[in-house]
Amino acid sequence: MKTFLLTLVLFALPFQLMAELLVLTGKVSSAKKQVVTAPKTSRWQIQIQWMEEEGKVVNEGDTIVVFDGSDVQSQLEINEERAETITLELKQTKMELEQKLTEAEGQLKVARMRVDKARIEASVPASEVSQYDKGQYELTLQRMLLEQVKAEEKLKLAKEELRTGVQKKRLDLLKVGEEITFQQRQLKNLNVTAQFTGPVSYAMHPWSGQKMAAGINAQASWTILDVQATENFQIESWVHEIDADKLSRDVKVDLALDAYPNKRYQGELAFKSTQSEKKEQWSGSVYFPVTFTFSKIPKEKLLPGMSVRILVPDVDKEVAKND
Repeated sequence: MKTFLLTLVLFALPFQLMAELLVLTGKVSSAKKQVVTAPKTSRWQIQIQWMEEEGKVVNEGDTIVVFDGSDVQSQLEINEERAETITLELKQTKMELEQKLTEAEGQLKVARMRVDKARIEASVPASEVSQYDKGQYELTLQRMLLEQVKAEEKLKLAKEELRTGVQKKRLDLLKVGEEITFQQRQLKNLNVTAQFTGPVSYAMHPWSGQKMAAGINAQASWTILDVQATENFQIESWVHEIDADKLSRDVKVDLALDAYPNKRYQGELAFKSTQSEKKEQWSGSVYFPVTFTFSKIPKEKLLPGMSVRILVPDVDKEVAKND
């Protein structure tokens, strides 16, 4: 009977002192938290195919959520086929252009031999051949020199075609390879594993206010679930913009865990965000995220997600009392 009355008094205390206390609600969390968000894909939404059971304690490395990867898998298969095709095209192009280069080298070699032959004939003294033959030899030499220049230009062009043709195919292959690597990374990200050992907690749908579930289509960056380690505990809460000024870094608070109603714990403000957020599910008001830490870690067993009431004293009244 005494315990029952004590519990009633402890629960009634915050309501009796509403004029003097700021009462916030929060939950136990871990500083070691893995927050899983919907990945960015080529589509504006992605379906959640599977989620680990909420509340289940998973081990590091366990799969906790799987997103639909059918589109990414399809694109990956197309790109892998393209990579194979481009690889074959690269080999064929290289063979054809190398053959063309070999032919150009052979033509230049022949042209140089003809120049050498024509130069020998043109070097015969005019006294030993007729004036007509001498003229013909010189014309042949000029023609062979022109053919040699053309062969040299053709060889130069063949070398450039080989370089640019192979380079273009390699660039195409590199581009497809980068897409394949990106899509493989996407597929890996669609199969999310736990980074910590701890319980799974589902996030709330930003539109419906219901918990996330398999089969839901989520937009990129939506929070799906989180996994928190069973250590480094803290308390997450929200404070209305009207009451935000009542919280300062040196303020001490009383903490009441619903799991242990007969216990009280001391805590202090560790963080108050400078950015407010509008909470549609809370009448559209604006709130600031805040984090409290335990002054001394409770001996009782704590788990992420436990509900907490934070009792913040009237700072102005405390200051006046000290004065």
